[in-house]
Amino acid sequence: MIFFDIDGTLIDHASASAAASLRLHDQFASQIPFSREEFPTTWETALMKHFDRFCRGEISIWEQRRARIRDVFADSAPTEEECDVRYRVFIQHYESLTQPFDDATPALAQLEGKRLGIISNGAREQQIGKLQRAGLLQYFSVMVFSEDVGLGKPAPAIFLEACNRAGDDPADCIHIGDDFTCDIEASRALGLTPIWVDRFGTSSPEIESARISTLNQLESALGRELSYAQGEKH
Repeated sequence: MIFFDIDGTLIDHASASAAASLRLHDQFASQIPFSREEFPTTWETALMKHFDRFCRGEISIWEQRRARIRDVFADSAPTEEECDVRYRVFIQHYESLTQPFDDATPALAQLEGKRLGIISNGAREQQIGKLQRAGLLQYFSVMVFSEDVGLGKPAPAIFLEACNRAGDDPADCIHIGDDFTCDIEASRALGLTPIWVDRFGTSSPEIESARISTLNQLESALGRELSYAQGEKH
């Protein structure tokens, strides 16, 4: 099976998150001790800090959301209810702003007839909603999210659960993602074949994995990887 990551691979999370964070700032400017200009970076730093804790199984999905809010607001101890109200302002804007990358639909359409799946650290309901609004949900028959196993990528459990649900050995699966550590190194360590979607030309050492800058290059990259794998078996 060919597995895909969602955010940064199929869906433009970064643009939506930055724009939604500005709307959050606009609504609560008097309570946020950061300038509007710097707030998208501040928000993303808080997001990743606590989302990583969620992926490690240290806190729940709502605990990490509340922790983000507490990091960026001036009051030191807002209640859970206050945090939730503020977070919902962000998430309502975020969900309305998420869009697929322009290359996502054509790339998936080219793979018609192949078995496709999802491995994502995001919350199931939210991630399925993104795919549905983007018109991409129809392509996937297996979907595994961090909450299904209590851990997110790069933990082995989420990859193994996805392969198990697909009924495939990891060696017979491909994982396509944008995060070098969580998607590429982690999947390769378990025997999956990774393909790195490096949209921003990340500076890094030479890697063994296939590396593409756009999903327009995916079909040819898959062809090379599958040919190589078949050659190894003969």
